[in-house]
Amino acid sequence: MNRRDFLTAASSAALLPLSGATWAQAATRPLPIIPITDVTAGGDRRIKLNLQAATHDFGTGAASATFGINHSYLGPVVRAKQGQTLPFDVTNGIGEVTTLHWHGLHIPGEVDGGPHQEIKPGEVWSPDVPVTQRASMNWFHSHMHGKTARQTYTGLAGVLLIEDDASLSADLPSTYGVDDFMLILQDKMFNCSSQMDYVLTGEVFEEGFTGDTLVVNGAVAPVAQTVPQGLVRLRILNACNARFLTLSLQTGPMTVIASDGGFLASSVQTENILMSPGERYEVLIDTRTADANALMVSFGEDEGFVGILGSMFGGGGNAIPALTLNRRAEAGFTGSLPDRLANLSSADSTEATVTRSFQLNMGGSEELATLATLWGNVCGDGGMGINGRPMKMDRIDEHVRQGDTEIWRIASDDQLHPFHIHGCSFRILTQNGAEPPAYAQGWKDMVHVENEWSEVLVRFDHPATSDAPYMYHCHILEHEDCGMMGQFTVG
Repeated sequence: MNRRDFLTAASSAALLPLSGATWAQAATRPLPIIPITDVTAGGDRRIKLNLQAATHDFGTGAASATFGINHSYLGPVVRAKQGQTLPFDVTNGIGEVTTLHWHGLHIPGEVDGGPHQEIKPGEVWSPDVPVTQRASMNWFHSHMHGKTARQTYTGLAGVLLIEDDASLSADLPSTYGVDDFMLILQDKMFNCSSQMDYVLTGEVFEEGFTGDTLVVNGAVAPVAQTVPQGLVRLRILNACNARFLTLSLQTGPMTVIASDGGFLASSVQTENILMSPGERYEVLIDTRTADANALMVSFGEDEGFVGILGSMFGGGGNAIPALTLNRRAEAGFTGSLPDRLANLSSADSTEATVTRSFQLNMGGSEELATLATLWGNVCGDGGMGINGRPMKMDRIDEHVRQGDTEIWRIASDDQLHPFHIHGCSFRILTQNGAEPPAYAQGWKDMVHVENEWSEVLVRFDHPATSDAPYMYHCHILEHEDCGMMGQFTVG
């Protein structure tokens, strides 16, 4: 039964308990702390990332078939410092061809980990990745063309945290697992055997895969963590395939200090954040104001669907608690909420010497569908593309001159999309024809795109050749696999 049929049935009949869903009514679980690999002190040893097939219990009581990176599900937090070169050994043990893309890093195309840097089963990819950018929260995930969605959903994802001198000396919570936490948010679907499910249908190709269950760091929400009194830092990644997530606090506004590409100029207070797949934000919560507070999540525009499931699973309403922070007696980080964070001038569009326009196409034409199939895109009965052309591995769509500042204009002919550009961070000038929210006015590599133009100011400082080009694409992963992606060189 697809989503629309389920909604129709649910609204016209009494809701009965779902078979295999009793796990969703269990007591709050502890927050899983993602293991950290800290290499900020340097060293001459290579960083091992072993991609492996495994099984993992999300809290349903059943083992699901998963992929993991050094673990049964997901990967570690790799913490490094600006100025280092990271020597990775990525071993492919999942039994199928894959890649590993460093999402958010400003690096040459030859080590970007896009679809041209394939790792065959049993092989090792050993890139030396230079870290030149400011402190920022980035991530790594599969970018195997045609398989990105399934491989990432199954568990090939981790976090790459970059520090610099300013971030290491900042008056902010920084004790990992005590007052500084990494949160990877995902939506999952579980079958009647309580195992993670991923099934492609025509509707999934059109809208992207969306699950009905919120998962935090590989555990079914809600989860909880006991923290000391004071400020607590949450570094949050939306690693869903297609879900936009709306984040809020149960009590009080959120204080946002950083976005995809690093610190904001100053902290921003907001009632909620709309996060697209692939986006990252860092927020501070003051636990001195209440004995407990919760990070609440609603599933974007599909709130009614979540509301029904939320009431069945004990969430209620359109938002469900992802993480509850319970305050303990002893004091932790007792500093105050920061004001100034980074030297960040206003984006100046007059610096741009080139303007490029990109229209995201949802298909509907026989020609686009035929081209998509011909060019190896997995698209069901339809095709997707950008500027009328589906992704083609041996075609370069744009040529950019290294060091130039450009304006990229992006719009969609249908629905809301997250748009990502490799090899850079940019500033958002307009988002869907309007000024971006204050929390999205820092350095970004993701922008929300709909029927009005979104415009970003961008410069590319690293080379990308035709043998190892950069990508630009929709970050609804099924759309990316389906052909809503292009390639460009920098030189």
